[in-house]
Amino acid sequence: MDNPNNLQIIQQMYQSFASGNKEALMNFFDPSVVWLEPGAPDIPFAGSFEGLSGIGKMFALEAQYIKVTSFIPQSFCSSGDMVVVMGKDSVNVIPTGKTYSTDWVQAFTLSNGKIIRIQVYMDTHAIAQAFMH
Repeated sequence: MDNPNNLQIIQQMYQSFASGNKEALMNFFDPSVVWLEPGAPDIPFAGSFEGLSGIGKMFALEAQYIKVTSFIPQSFCSSGDMVVVMGKDSVNVIPTGKTYSTDWVQAFTLSNGKIIRIQVYMDTHAIAQAFMH
């Protein structure tokens, strides 16, 4: 069964991300949230990040290593407590000056109106290549 509230929550979260409102963005996450970002150890901001401090650490690593030039959520699918978003991005890697573009999938699990888990799927090989000197 679809939960339109969960879909709306995720769409609002992306709007906060796009506007750069980090305080509003962090309010969408449950304090016990787990974010799974593939690509460790080749990608500096990859790994398992737990809690709000873990998410903050991941965002700080991203800010240190990359500049996102394009981030486009393209389609949203909602079923029960999960919202899956498919999109694409283009990113400049600060240490190498290289650019990568990749399609991605972000699967969000929600509980009581808060995001409790994020699992990201993307072309980690292309991203790791952009980090190689």
